[in-house]
Amino acid sequence: MKRGLLCIIVAVGCGKTESGSADKDKAKEKDKASAAEPTTSGGDAGGEKPAGKSLFDRLGGKAAIEAVVEEFVGRTTTDPRIKHRFHNTDAAELKRLLVEFVCKATGGPCEYTGRDMKTAHAGMDLVDDEFNALVEDLVAALDKFKVPAAEKQELLGALAGLKPDIVVSADKLHPIDAKKLAPVKELAGKLPDKQAGELLAAAAVAGERGQRSYAEQLFSRAELMAGAKALAKVAPVFREGAPPRVTTALKKVAEDTAAQPTAGVGSSEEDDKDVKPPAGRGSFTGEMLMEGKPVTGLGVVMLRPLSGPFKKRTAKKRVVEQRGKQFAPHVMAVPTGSTISFPNFDPIYHNVFSLSKTRSFDLGMYQKGELREVKFDKPGLVRLSCNIHSNMSAYIIVVDDPHYAVVEEGKFSFKSLAPGKYRVQAWSERGGEPTTSEIEIKAGENSAPIELTAGEPEPDLDKFGTKRGAAAPAAPPP
Repeated sequence: MKRGLLCIIVAVGCGKTESGSADKDKAKEKDKASAAEPTTSGGDAGGEKPAGKSLFDRLGGKAAIEAVVEEFVGRTTTDPRIKHRFHNTDAAELKRLLVEFVCKATGGPCEYTGRDMKTAHAGMDLVDDEFNALVEDLVAALDKFKVPAAEKQELLGALAGLKPDIVVSADKLHPIDAKKLAPVKELAGKLPDKQAGELLAAAAVAGERGQRSYAEQLFSRAELMAGAKALAKVAPVFREGAPPRVTTALKKVAEDTAAQPTAGVGSSEEDDKDVKPPAGRGSFTGEMLMEGKPVTGLGVVMLRPLSGPFKKRTAKKRVVEQRGKQFAPHVMAVPTGSTISFPNFDPIYHNVFSLSKTRSFDLGMYQKGELREVKFDKPGLVRLSCNIHSNMSAYIIVVDDPHYAVVEEGKFSFKSLAPGKYRVQAWSERGGEPTTSEIEIKAGENSAPIELTAGEPEPDLDKFGTKRGAAAPAAPPP
């Protein structure tokens, strides 16, 4: 458990955070320093650990941990080497998770509610220099509160094992050509907005390191400050290889808008619920199977008559929101021609994109209360991701069939179908590409399973098509 201390700092570090306690009044600083003092003596490197006392108790309990965390966060979020990693941080969440983790890891009465370390760092492309900066900031925070050497070493001793979970392997980095970055550096020094210039310079450094996705995020922040026109000449340096960018004007959304369903949305049955079916129709129920076993999770079943005309479904306006660092709904089916809006309800930036052949796009970074829209004219599967938060994913299935339904836990039902032969397409988030089969519907009740072909899960890619979560090889102990 102790291995996750720095992981949490970087994992939550995707947003603007408050500074630490450096500027707080002396009285509070003195109280925290006193709280952080260990409850026992013996702070020499060779000192013996008091028998029966946990590291939590020897550090001074939760109050001491909170004081160190406050100082640590203050240092990391102002350290010029890594401060930009914390632009998108929820400060309260950052500190809460750190206190939880350290409390739990040292034997205290806390439960850690964060994500595992490898998942938390997937796609961040952290390098040695950033890792070392974090270590130095942690050491400085511990030293400020005079944490004894024995306890300090017990906390720091696990860092060698931590590194493979958060530092990317060098062969997974893709440096941008120095010649392309030269005009970026030149422009960074000329921008009237000094903060935008600093971000642009940082983007160039990230580009040199091969942190393509992070470099583009820094560039996007500079662009938001200086304006797209001011940086237009160097934009291709950071955006080459990414999906087509949607640059339509951002729209506003009311913050009190009701949350979307989290699971699946979309069914032709909903369109027909108030329509009385003609006589002689048939129903169709069944279950999706994979290797003979029921399919869990969400999926979609689509039906199309093999002969004769059919009426196409009317295009819709739907919403896939970003809330709580998740997309909702997770799976949505819509007719071709539908328009989907992507509002952000989180107090941090998101960057929705898709690499799917059906509809590739990049909505760019935007903040709480804003949205962009995308029209989906071509049938097929669209996988959604966030270029900032690798844990976010969702699916849109664009349908040109007259009958379709989102399926939960494999079971589906169609109440009113004209008798005849149908092409059946079925897809599950647990499988690969949609499976195609045929079925004959007769008047009355019809029931049959749909066997899906097992497939490899889709790789988690950033907007440049690079697999996220490739960690560095283990380093030898210090």
